[in-house]
Amino acid sequence: MNATERGVTTVADRVTAKIARQAAADAAAPVGGHVLRSVATTRGRCVEVTVEMDLPLSAPADTGRMVHLRDHLAGRTRHLTGLAVTPVHLRVRKLHQLTTPLPEAWQQQATTGRPWSPRRAAATGVALTVGVLSALTLWSLLHQHLPGTATPPWGQVRQWTAVSGGRSLVRPAALVAAAAGVWLIFLAITPGRRRLLPLGCPRSARAVISRTHAARLVRAALTEVPGLRIRSVRFTPRKVTVRAEAAYGTPHDIRGTATATIERTLRSMVLRRAPGVRLVLRTAQDPRTAPIRRPAREDGDA
Repeated sequence: MNATERGVTTVADRVTAKIARQAAADAAAPVGGHVLRSVATTRGRCVEVTVEMDLPLSAPADTGRMVHLRDHLAGRTRHLTGLAVTPVHLRVRKLHQLTTPLPEAWQQQATTGRPWSPRRAAATGVALTVGVLSALTLWSLLHQHLPGTATPPWGQVRQWTAVSGGRSLVRPAALVAAAAGVWLIFLAITPGRRRLLPLGCPRSARAVISRTHAARLVRAALTEVPGLRIRSVRFTPRKVTVRAEAAYGTPHDIRGTATATIERTLRSMVLRRAPGVRLVLRTAQDPRTAPIRRPAREDGDA
């Protein structure tokens, strides 16, 4: 009996997603993680899997652990479905306290560059433009060689672009096309995704963290500093700006402890470029001793 007579076994995307979710749960449970949801999309003999989970607080920095989870998920799903699992996306949606220490074998990390954006909007725009121009060109050729084909509106378009309110639209259209071309070239040579920061991980994988979640990690670490009241945390690729107040204690000691905590958190992320630290620390005023400000009069009372 040949392969045609045996038939074909098709695994639905919903079943593949359940298998991937169970495989991720088997690997995440020993370290205190929980799987939230999973999605699978099959394209031929390949399947793209995305799994969202919650992990211990330092999981984004423990990229070796993420690589272990990814390898287990991909291998188990490939064994049970017979499909090549590529790519595999692991998204950490929720963080909680660390329960188990990180094995030393997973601490060998190497920094990587920022991932490139797929530029779906730009690619869609270019595809639509090329498609419209191709359709118009095909219409013109059919009109020339196939009798009975409607006349393409080239004459009306040429007349409209030649004179519109006494001005020619050819030069503005050319400038717009040139600007669009420069913009597309800029998109082609830049990676994009400025909201994502690359983390250190083994070279077989790639891990990133958003600037919002990086700021949350810094804020979570600063909550352990006694006497520090956090106002805001702003995370950029070049600088981390923290605005806080010294509720009690010596401001000099609080500043030193907070700066050391921020630097330790940044080192745990293993970023490609370590940002600078800017701590704006102010002394909290006692409401009983704060001066009473008189309300400003409105302009109508002046």
